[in-house]
Amino acid sequence: MDFKLVVLCICGFASAYGNFYIGEANFDFTPGYTDQYQGCCKISDVNGCDCRIYCFFCQQNESVHDDSDTYYDVAEAMCLRNFHGLAVVGSAHEHTAMRTYIYDNNLDDTTTCVPRYGFWIGVDDRRVEGDFVWLDETVKDGYCYDNGDYDCWEPNELNNNTNKDPVHGQDCGQLWFRPGRSDGNCDDEYCDVRPKGAICEIRIPHCDYADYGYDDTALDFCYTAA
Repeated sequence: MDFKLVVLCICGFASAYGNFYIGEANFDFTPGYTDQYQGCCKISDVNGCDCRIYCFFCQQNESVHDDSDTYYDVAEAMCLRNFHGLAVVGSAHEHTAMRTYIYDNNLDDTTTCVPRYGFWIGVDDRRVEGDFVWLDETVKDGYCYDNGDYDCWEPNELNNNTNKDPVHGQDCGQLWFRPGRSDGNCDDEYCDVRPKGAICEIRIPHCDYADYGYDDTALDFCYTAA
């Protein structure tokens, strides 16, 4: 199902496409995430080095892909096309930022935002079963952070349940928001059984917003750290 656009961000970001504004018409959220955009927030001092911007989307349309693309593929492609990719949960700071924004904006609502209980994030084990790899691996040398020491997983996950996909099992990662089950921890999920929301990220190495032509004063922090 599609949901109405409720938040527009007026913040600019420079990329290979030139200067543009998050949430405006020159972003391509299709297929699947048209009218699902729910705004962005920022965090600083990721492992004492970098900054992040996270952008949030409610659940994708259920008929967003053909036989060659999974629900996860569609979300990953949309994030790569418009941002730097699906979000990586590399620290407690990052995890808290995502969960706080979701709760503060009622994006955990299973009636209006995520009826299938979660948001795609950038981790999967599709190359080697059981070896979940964060999608930042190809750029890790260019950014000074490392998600290897932080465990965001829900207790008793990863379980690779095969009930709904006996061939592949659960190979794709989500932040799981299911009442009575999980309050936004990481979970392995079927890549192509249930549509999900998505969390995309923009990485700002060394927090050099000006070098990227970006005015970060237009964004609120995801949360205020204690």
